[in-house]
Amino acid sequence: MQAILAEITFYEAFFKVHYTKGFRLTYPMPLPTSVAGIFGAMLGIERKEIKDEFKEMLFGSGILRYEGFTIENETFLQYKTARVQKGVVRTQIVNHPTYLIAMAGQSERITKYFNSLKDNNFVYLPYGGQNDFFIEDLTINGVANVIQNEVVSNYAPQDMVIGLESSETTLNILPVMHTYSPNPNFYFVLKGLLKLKERVNVIENSNIAVYPLEMFKIVYG
Repeated sequence: MQAILAEITFYEAFFKVHYTKGFRLTYPMPLPTSVAGIFGAMLGIERKEIKDEFKEMLFGSGILRYEGFTIENETFLQYKTARVQKGVVRTQIVNHPTYLIAMAGQSERITKYFNSLKDNNFVYLPYGGQNDFFIEDLTINGVANVIQNEVVSNYAPQDMVIGLESSETTLNILPVMHTYSPNPNFYFVLKGLLKLKERVNVIENSNIAVYPLEMFKIVYG
């Protein structure tokens, strides 16, 4: 199995945390479903076709650098019968993040997609979680091997985690709609490594874990 790696930088990004309503939290990095949406945009695949097009593919992301989190007030208009309701919601934003994103699968399919994307030939430019967060830079890094490892550098379900691989590890714990276990919490690594109970698919030399889409709530963005 192989994977396409891309490095993507946003001026700001927002990947909405599942289960939150009044105060909008962001994941520090895009979940596999959001990564699939990013690759889908670059390849020109319609949102409604992503689930079938990327069946049996694996996706993941890791954060390379960022300039912290900020809180912004977003104004919204809600159209109801005979009236318009205006409001403000507080939203957490990742400030100037750069991610390494990965799409993994059988070598033949990866070669096909890579040939479409090499030389930065993108059909559409993706957004940073929603269409008011634009990219600053996007580069296809190349193709890497996928291996099995129990150490990961990005995220994993809490119930799969044994502990921290390094005392300097920094992480967030946030709820994710997934089917790995009844426990919704995921560990998101901002710095360092996690040790898991079992080996999972990771990108060689980066330890970014990649996961199948069917294990997550399908939200491509």
